[in-house]
Parts: sequence; structure tokens; C-alpha cells
Amino acid sequence: MTGYGRGVAEGGGFTAQVELRSVNHRFLEIRVRGLGSLPQLSRRSEQELRGRFARGALELSVRWQKEGEVQPKQLNFSAARRYTQNLRALSAVLGTGEPPQLDHLIRLGVFEEEQPDLESLWAPLSAAVGEACAELAESRAVEGRRTAEALQRELSSLGPLVDRARELAVEEREGAEARLRERLHRVDVDADPGRLEMELAVWAERGDVQEELDRLGAHVERLQEMMARAGPVGRELEFLAQEVGREAGTVGAKARGKDLSRVALELRVAAERIREQARNVE
Repeated sequence: MTGYGRGVAEGGGFTAQVELRSVNHRFLEIRVRGLGSLPQLSRRSEQELRGRFARGALELSVRWQKEGEVQPKQLNFSAARRYTQNLRALSAVLGTGEPPQLDHLIRLGVFEEEQPDLESLWAPLSAAVGEACAELAESRAVEGRRTAEALQRELSSLGPLVDRARELAVEEREGAEARLRERLHRVDVDADPGRLEMELAVWAERGDVQEELDRLGAHVERLQEMMARAGPVGRELEFLAQEVGREAGTVGAKARGKDLSRVALELRVAAERIREQARNVE
């Protein structure tokens, strides 16, 4: 979600210069700079960005340039009258007898710049923002293609790891049962067959990882489907990668053999790499 875009547009006697930057973020966060005195245009710019992007921390910077002849400032007559009355009252209170002067009124700001029409400003601003958004989207798309390749490499390793974990789980269960029976036979214990089978069943249930492996398989299939889907998928990818890591952690906790523990660890590491990459996906 990292990228940069720039846009320039003219209209209504003004030139709007826009820079748009994006960095990774779990949600959509927007900051607009350069429009503090024009809150309506700031809100419209933010709405424009929200309509185009779903994730990332975006910063929009705006600069204005006046084109053509500079318009003269306008005299605010009502403000001038009020200031004159107040200055006379102040002079009377202080007893200075000094009448109001023109330079006093000028310093107080009776000449004001004529505010341009918002719609005439929005036309070039909207065009510049659109240009910057298009450039940023292309920049993010390039990064997205590289990220997708990295995700596919990691995803391609998950399926074989889950299959290997299934094989090891069966081997581990059968091997452990055979070793237990052999130990009982070696010590010559006359165990009740029914009780022995029940104990073996309880032991096997405690170490059973079939449900976790089934969920892992379903998560891997879902991840592959999402990678082939258009539109924003970053948050769901990140969530599913977290779930893969959690299920793999449970498999590792239940494992009684080093081989299954190692495969579970490899699953967790691959899931964490996928989760890290998913943070770069919109």
C-alpha cells in the first residue's frame, strides 16, 4: 500500500498542486494538509479519497497558485465604521484627543482579500486530486503485483505442509499405540482388554489433531480463493493467516513426536510471513 501520486490542474484563475502519499495501515486513515482555511474543500477531498481507496494511511498536501492579475483587496466599510467608533471611544476614555487615522484602520485590517467562489476552486482541485489518485493507484498496483508473487510462494508451501502433517499424525498415533502395547507386554502386565482399549482411546483423543488439520486445510483453500479474487482482500488475508498460525500452534502443542512438531512450526512460520505480507495488501 506504499505509493506516491502527484497532480496539477488549472481553473478559475487558480492552479492546484497536489501530492498524495500512502503507507501501510490496517484501516483507511486520511490527512489533508493545505486546506485548513477551506474546510468544505478539505471534506470533499477526503470523500474523494475514500471513494477510491479502502486501506492505507494517506496524506494529501495541497498548494495554491493565483494565475493572472492579482485582484485588489476590498474595503470592508462596516468594519471601518465600527473600528472608527471604537477608536474615538478609546481616545475619549484615555483623554488623548487623538482622532482615528487611516493607518490605524489599515493595521486593523479593514482591507480584505476577496474570497474566491468554492466551486471555482473545487474544479482544479478535484482534477488535481483525481490525477494524483490515478498515479498513486498505479504505484500501489506495481507493489501489489510483487506482493502477490510473494504471497503465492508462501501459500504454495502451506498445502504440502498440511498434507505432511496429516501423514505424520497417523504415523504418530499408530506408532505410539504400538509402543504402549509393547511396553505392557514387556513388563508382563495382565491388563483388562476393555480397560486397555478405553485408555488407548482417551490417550488418542487427547493427541488427536484431525480437527485442527481439517480447519487448516479449509483456511488454505480459502486463502487461495482470495488470491484469485479482485477487490480489497488485505484484512481478510491477514485474519486467515493469523488463524492458520493459531491452528498450527495447537497441532504443535498436541504433537508427541519431533517430526510433527517441526512441521507445525514450519506452518506457523509460513503463516506469519503471509500475515506480514498481507499488511501490504489493500
